[in-house]
Amino acid sequence: MKKQATANLQEAVHSSEAPATKPAADTAATGLSGGGEPQPAADENIANETGSAPGAMRQGGAVVNMEPAAAPRTAVPQHAGNLSGRFSEKWLETTCGLLPGAHSAVFMVPDPANKQIHLLAHWPASLAQHQDFFAVVKYALKKRGEVCLARAHVVDGQALDYFAKPVYIRSRLAGVIAIKMQHLPTSKHLAVFHSIKRSIRWLGLASFDKPVTDDFYSSVVGMLANCFEQSSYQQGLMRMVAELTAQFDCERVAFAELRGHHCSVVALSNSAEFDQRSNLVRKIADAMDEAVEQDSTILFPDRRGRVIQRAHQELGRKFGSGAIATLPLVTGGKVFGAVTLMRSEELPFDDDTLNLCQQTLSLLTPFLALRREQEKSIFARLGDSMVQGLRDLFGASYLQGKLLILVIVAMLVFASLAEGDFRVTANAVLEGEVQRVVAAPVSGYLLSSSVRAGDIIREGQEVAMLNDAELRLELTRLNGRLQKSRREYREAQSARDLVNVRVIREQINQIDAEIALVRQQLQSLRLTAPFDGVVIEGDLSQMLGAPVERGDTLFKIAPLEGYRIILKVDESLIAHIEKGQAGQLTLSSLSRQQFPLLIEQITSVAKAENGANIFRVEASMPNAPALLRPGMEGIGKIYTGRERLIWIWTHEIVDWLRLWVWSWWP
Repeated sequence: MKKQATANLQEAVHSSEAPATKPAADTAATGLSGGGEPQPAADENIANETGSAPGAMRQGGAVVNMEPAAAPRTAVPQHAGNLSGRFSEKWLETTCGLLPGAHSAVFMVPDPANKQIHLLAHWPASLAQHQDFFAVVKYALKKRGEVCLARAHVVDGQALDYFAKPVYIRSRLAGVIAIKMQHLPTSKHLAVFHSIKRSIRWLGLASFDKPVTDDFYSSVVGMLANCFEQSSYQQGLMRMVAELTAQFDCERVAFAELRGHHCSVVALSNSAEFDQRSNLVRKIADAMDEAVEQDSTILFPDRRGRVIQRAHQELGRKFGSGAIATLPLVTGGKVFGAVTLMRSEELPFDDDTLNLCQQTLSLLTPFLALRREQEKSIFARLGDSMVQGLRDLFGASYLQGKLLILVIVAMLVFASLAEGDFRVTANAVLEGEVQRVVAAPVSGYLLSSSVRAGDIIREGQEVAMLNDAELRLELTRLNGRLQKSRREYREAQSARDLVNVRVIREQINQIDAEIALVRQQLQSLRLTAPFDGVVIEGDLSQMLGAPVERGDTLFKIAPLEGYRIILKVDESLIAHIEKGQAGQLTLSSLSRQQFPLLIEQITSVAKAENGANIFRVEASMPNAPALLRPGMEGIGKIYTGRERLIWIWTHEIVDWLRLWVWSWWP
């Protein structure tokens, strides 16, 4: 019966090959050519022949003999590269456990020295005959990629399929995995190969560059066996944290699952039961969240400071753990949970211990995820099935997008039918109805300044003083000239020189006028407030002694009563503004209050300001409160009527597009 099955398989293999392939009689030969995964250059060391003799396989530009070992089970190496036979058997068992309908499987590895293929592991343990797998392994090597032979074997009237795939670890050919399964439709083949690819990543821990002793694999397999011997998933977790505590000499080990966006501790060594609300458990969960959020293993203490360690520092400080390591657990591209290991300060974690722990947990995580999935209740599985059905119906990556589109369409329909108040928004500034300028009466130097912008002043109050030294010198000079002219006038009178009398009299009159002017200027050097009000512009406290010219503006003063609001309306919205419209004003300094306003005047000339053309719109504020001051700024909104919501939200962009299209339209 087995011979007949092998012959059927060989016939199926050769029926799938191109016409140029070797005849079926060459059952020991395995060929490698064509597409699939790229063949690494490292395997070219196997090639030392140039002919195409029977039993040879082509690899790149060379030909390699790869024949099955005469006695596969007696010639099994303990390690292939760094792959342990015991570990490979456990890996093969787990891989088949992930594939419902798996019948049997083998993992074969090449032996370059003898140009043979050895059977390293098989599943199940009771599998006695495996010669039928050599043909599909040969075909997978020849195709250099994934191979599926449908209905290639029949057992007890049941059709079986063969799946095979070369295994590459760090660009080196490590072997070929071949699995015999119940017949599946073609649509399920990709899922099978996806599971095989995912399980192949576990073998990457046994790298060719960093040999690992068989004790490591034995300990990991032993830990897996101990965990799976437990009757439940929770008991398996308790056994795992106990094993980790003993293996890595820890005081305490905690395991948590990622639920939502936070870790929840579900197993704690040396504690069969614990309270999730206890300080220790909450601090451990915080440390795990810290590692998961940073997607990084955290080692405390770590002087290199590569990651944030606040939660770990808090955990160590409160509970006396001198060395803490937290490792996120990832499977299937998703975070499954995290493990925190705590040691005493005298036994810190080194890099070798941390790497060994990472390798161990990388192997354990897929098994834990599988065990948890198997123990889910019927309701949980039903919920998962419903979710998967929705994903299959709507598409996992498009469901949220479709819901978003549905919400947007509903909003557009609502906005097209509903109406709302259309309000024009503009920047606003508060000004006094009257403004008075205090200017320099003469050219001179600033002597003092007693007020600045924002000060409340009273009528007649001194606001500034100019230096009068020059004017007083000028007044002294003019008085001297006056005395001289009067003396000359008396002499001309005594000499009866009527002509000089008239000339000197006119000079005296001129000097008197100049003296009167200087005295008037002296009186004007003291600048006073023209009325009660507030200084809205001007601060001369930093300009004492500076020269000022006649007519220079020193202060602007506005009365305390009577304000007007200046709204700066954009030119694209000015068409909606009319005299008499009402609105509201909110000032930056009084953001919690709204003041009514009424449009009084619209200027007919626009001006550029901050890169935009604006129109000044004046508005009044009835019953203005006393706390308002000129110069306050805010936002004003003018009610212009009711419009549809969609027009209110889109009219600006529609107007801009209409103008842009018109500008480019021929």
